[in-house]
Amino acid sequence: MKQIYTSLILITVTLFTLTGCDIDDDDRMEARTLEGTWTGYIDNYYYDRWGETGNSYRTAFYFERENAYGGWGYELDYDARSPHQDYWYCDFRWEIVHGNIRIQYYDRDYTDIVIYDYVLDDYHFSGEMDDGYSDTRTYFTLDYDRTFNWSYWTRGITRGVNDEYHATSSGCFARE
Repeated sequence: MKQIYTSLILITVTLFTLTGCDIDDDDRMEARTLEGTWTGYIDNYYYDRWGETGNSYRTAFYFERENAYGGWGYELDYDARSPHQDYWYCDFRWEIVHGNIRIQYYDRDYTDIVIYDYVLDDYHFSGEMDDGYSDTRTYFTLDYDRTFNWSYWTRGITRGVNDEYHATSSGCFARE
């Protein structure tokens, strides 16, 4: 009887260990795929955050990995008709835990975002997120973008041990 009990414990521990590895491996693979620039549209996000409506608003995310599961990055929300006059730019930290992507903004006026129930491959990234502002589901559709030019918003920014993180806005995205 004792031998059966010991065998059952060993099987249970093995199953938990294997399941834990699968989650870690999936998160690690997702983090690799997420690295880079993604651009596109996030529905009702612009209205919930800034009261802006229309179909000319866009978002760009840049994700840089520091470790297997996360790193740093920045977000840019902008009006495609006037991207250098109407924008919000902010650095963030990100991590993937159990299949959810958590974004922690350095601009303390904004709560963290959790991205869940998403589809991610080498070219497309879509799903839902909790933006901390609305009670509705926020859907997004982004495409991998090798050509997005970050230089206007990131000029003079370097990464090092004593980084200063940045958040800035202009035009319709500026806080009053």
